[in-house]
Amino acid sequence: MSKLYNGNINQKRLILVDLDGTTLKSNGKEMHPVTIKALKKATEAGHIVCIVTGRPHRGSLKFYQDLGLQTLLCNFNGAHIHDPVVQKFKRLIFPISETIIQKILNEDYLYKNINNAIIEYYNKAICLKHDEFFETYFHLDSIANDTFTISKWIREWKGNANAILIEFKKNTNLDQIRRDLEKYSNSIKVTTWKPIKKNSLIFDISSRFIDKGMTAKILAQYYNVDIRDVIAYGDEVNDKEMLLTVGYGVAMKNGHADIKSIANDITTKTNDEGGVGYHLMELLNLK
Repeated sequence: MSKLYNGNINQKRLILVDLDGTTLKSNGKEMHPVTIKALKKATEAGHIVCIVTGRPHRGSLKFYQDLGLQTLLCNFNGAHIHDPVVQKFKRLIFPISETIIQKILNEDYLYKNINNAIIEYYNKAICLKHDEFFETYFHLDSIANDTFTISKWIREWKGNANAILIEFKKNTNLDQIRRDLEKYSNSIKVTTWKPIKKNSLIFDISSRFIDKGMTAKILAQYYNVDIRDVIAYGDEVNDKEMLLTVGYGVAMKNGHADIKSIANDITTKTNDEGGVGYHLMELLNLK
């Protein structure tokens, strides 16, 4: 285990944790007891714990509450930063504009080859068609106050959005899709990922300037913490900027090889084994 910047064990740290594959077990529904214990002990010891996740708030609020947090909650990789409990922080939203959304969905080849798609804003979402995986994975009906619609009229979306997620039909020319999306590269960022238990590739479209590294800087500024005194845990490529930005980036044992290669440290246990909890307890000497 490498040393923290400012080795003073009493130095109060900002601790940033990803959810899926990191704080959560692989089922995406629960945390390991040791991870819960460690994060709660860190808070009790005066450290600041924040969740930074690609999930919408409706898919992360339960875990935020289970950890007893009252800190800022960062969703859509930082495209939505808010203050669910104290409510003294003015909500930050970094959206894709309605104009760009309409232009993307009016790309003829792209639209004709959509198998399913979701457009999400912080308080509403629309899904092209019913799909148990999509509705469960993206927690589309988890919080009563959110508006969730299943509709073939996805092109009729009104307003800005935090994210567009698209699954394309088999045999779609994905190079053509990438060329279509490249037209909007001044406004959007496109990442792709393959969910567990689903064979297709998901195109994840967000505001160009959003990443977890920028989010880490916003949180460090808000809490008046030197970025070198920030600890972050992650497992996937969307965590890379966060781990590179903070003073002490920790990759999960079960994490992507690219993340392990740039991390200051790697947990000795997986997310299913309580990797975050065991590592944090030792790192901060939490009793």
